Amino acid sequence: MSFDCRHCGACCAYAASWPAFIGEGDGADIPDDLIDFEHGRMRCHANRCAAMVGEIGVATRCSVYADRPLVCREFQSGSEDCIMVRRSFDLGAA
Repeated sequence: MSFDCRHCGACCAYAASWPAFIGEGDGADIPDDLIDFEHGRMRCHANRCAAMVGEIGVATRCSVYADRPLVCREFQSGSEDCIMVRRSFDLGAA
């Protein structure tokens, strides 16, 4: 199975409660207008991360990819979590 994250983007639009910052310095180089300082995470518009650009299931990218939060860097395409969020957007398992 192959998982194309650049067309998917479901993990970036699944929940407004993440991506949360983990530990000291996580998110330090992300522009302030993309950060929800009160909750220690990325700002979201509805459930969609403010740093996400594009259309889910068509073409997406992260505008802060090089500085994205640790939770985003650790998210694995093809994992159980990946498959769960893909299915929530009717994108199937692959």
